[in-house]
Amino acid sequence: MEVIEKIIIYKRPDKFRLYPLGDLHLGAIHCDESLIEEKVAEIRTDSKALWLGMGDYGDCITSADLKRWDARILAPWLLDDMDTKLPVWMRGNVDNIGPATLDRVDRIFSPIWNKCLGLIEGNHDDGIRKYNHYNFIKELLKRANAKFKVPYAGVQCLVNLKFQRENSAEHHDILIHARHGEGSARTSGARALAVLRMSQSFPTASINLMGHLHGQESPDIPQRMGLVKGRLKAFDSIATMTGAWLLAYKQDAPPSYLERYGSPPSKMGCPRIIIEPDKGKITLEKTAKSVTL
Repeated sequence: MEVIEKIIIYKRPDKFRLYPLGDLHLGAIHCDESLIEEKVAEIRTDSKALWLGMGDYGDCITSADLKRWDARILAPWLLDDMDTKLPVWMRGNVDNIGPATLDRVDRIFSPIWNKCLGLIEGNHDDGIRKYNHYNFIKELLKRANAKFKVPYAGVQCLVNLKFQRENSAEHHDILIHARHGEGSARTSGARALAVLRMSQSFPTASINLMGHLHGQESPDIPQRMGLVKGRLKAFDSIATMTGAWLLAYKQDAPPSYLERYGSPPSKMGCPRIIIEPDKGKITLEKTAKSVTL
C-alpha cells in the first residue's frame, strides 16, 4: 500500500480535472492508440489537469504466458519496426516485447509526465516480470523520473490532494483511494459491486477508482456523516471503474483473449472527475464518445 501526498496551490474559482488512465494494453492490435493520443493531447493542453496511472499500460504478453499468448494479435509496430539499418532478420520486436512496449508507452506519456500523480502497477505489468524477469513498472518509472518526479503507487494507493488557496491559510484535502483491481466480473452489476466493495475499505476517501475490469460502472456511495466545527455535515464520495483502451471485439482482426473468454465489450476511454476545492465539490463525468470496431 502506497501513500502519496500532493500540494496544489489554487485560486478561488479554479476547477481541476482528474483523469484515471489505465488498461491501455499498448502492444495489442486491439488497442486504440489514436484514442489514447487524443486524451493525452486533452490533458497536455489543460493547465488544471491531473492524471493517475491505473496499471496495464502495455499488454506485455509473451510466449511464456501460454494461456493468453497469440502472436497474431501483436500490434504492427511489434512485428516490424522498419529499422532499415538492421538486417531483415533482425527487424521487428517479437523477441523484444518488454523494452519495445516500454518505449511506446513512454513516448505517448512523455507530454504529460509532469501532471502524473503516480503509477499503479497492473497485472499485465507484473506478468512480464514473473514470466520474463523484466520489471516493466520499474523501467517505466525510470523513464518518467528522468523527466519529472512520478511516484510508484503500488497495486493500491491513497493519494491525498492538499489544495491550498493562494495567499490564504484556507486549505481543502481530497483523498483518493485507487487500485488496479482484480477478478473477472462479466456483468455490469458485478463490476459495480466490485468497486463498491473496494470503496468500503477506506470510507474517508472522497474518490474511489478501480481498473482491470474495463468498465465505467459508478455505483452510488452512501453519504458519510461527521462534525465540522461542532456542526453535523454530510460528505459525498464517488466510486467508479476507470474504463479501458482495448477493444474486446474488433472486426477483421484475430479475436482478443477477452473475446475468447466471452468477456463483455470494454467501455472505451476513461471518466473525468471535476474537483472544485473551494466548494468541496466533486463531479464525475463518464466517457460519451463512440468508437469504431
